[in-house]
Amino acid sequence: MGARRVARWDGTVWSPLGTGVGVADSENVSALAVDGGGALYACGNFDIAGGVSADNAAKWDGASWSALGARLVTNTLAWGTGGTLFAGGDVVDQWDGTSWSSVGPGTDSYVYALATDGAGNLYAGGAFTTAGGVSASRIAKWDGASWSALGAGMNSVVASVVMDAHGILYACGDFTTAGGASANRVAQWDGASWSPLGSGLNNSVYALAVDRGGNLYAGGAFVYAGGVTANCVAMIIPCPMASP
Repeated sequence: MGARRVARWDGTVWSPLGTGVGVADSENVSALAVDGGGALYACGNFDIAGGVSADNAAKWDGASWSALGARLVTNTLAWGTGGTLFAGGDVVDQWDGTSWSSVGPGTDSYVYALATDGAGNLYAGGAFTTAGGVSASRIAKWDGASWSALGAGMNSVVASVVMDAHGILYACGDFTTAGGASANRVAQWDGASWSPLGSGLNNSVYALAVDRGGNLYAGGAFVYAGGVTANCVAMIIPCPMASP
């Protein structure tokens, strides 16, 4: 069954979401997020969703697509406190249910990853070196009023960030240093400083996830994780700073 750029898995089979998103071969969906009511939000690089004009952002309510205002190309989505949806890409924006607005003065290059914590802070990772006019090497924090750096940051792109239940932020990408110290493609931030996760991975890491037990999962182009053979996916158990 055809499913244009977005589909649903019910545990047994895949099914399309209406007529899907986009028409041209160059169009894509690059980020998805689900709200507390089960509605799906899709962002990327497209002009249409379910036959409705949609400028790079759309919402699926379970039956039909609707436009979600106009925004620039999106790489990542993250939910904040109070139902705010953050989107990162060319810029960082927030959706309040009615309209998009910018998150401060923004960054000087692409944002590829977003995560939030329980206090409402937003963490952004990407290719940028400044955020809100402040020096911030590939990773920064937005506290609702201003951007700030997370230590010395990274020496190359941050591709993914994830927050665990204990407030530890994990970041991955192409970098080999974090906070000025050696950290091969993955590192953790405890709120004050960066530290590596063992000897890291031998090639780019594109995605991270943390389970309820605090175990960290990584996916990317690597073949070794911590010196152990791990073809493109690995798990770190337990994370060094994830205990209660």
